[in-house]
Amino acid sequence: MPSDPARSPFGDRHVCSAPGCRRPSCFQVRLETVGAAPGPDAASRAGDSCGTHLADVVQALAQRCRGDSGETAQIVVYATPEGRHADGNRPPGPFDRLTLGVIPI
Repeated sequence: MPSDPARSPFGDRHVCSAPGCRRPSCFQVRLETVGAAPGPDAASRAGDSCGTHLADVVQALAQRCRGDSGETAQIVVYATPEGRHADGNRPPGPFDRLTLGVIPI
């Protein structure tokens, strides 16, 4: 299925988080800190990305981490099916997310 940058069949939930990009996300990027419990800022510690903006999303999360408390952290990059799931109520299956890399910060 070719990606249409103008719109996504999944709405805004599964598009690239780069400003102005409407491509379906193929990657999920998470900033994980040691000993941190999920809090109200959990959404700002993760981002969805198309292949074009993957480096930008990783860099933005790394800068956010360095600007925060300086605690030990890592960025984990996951490959996800293009646009993820149309059924947002279904829990992820064992092959819905593949760890591509872990970047220590």
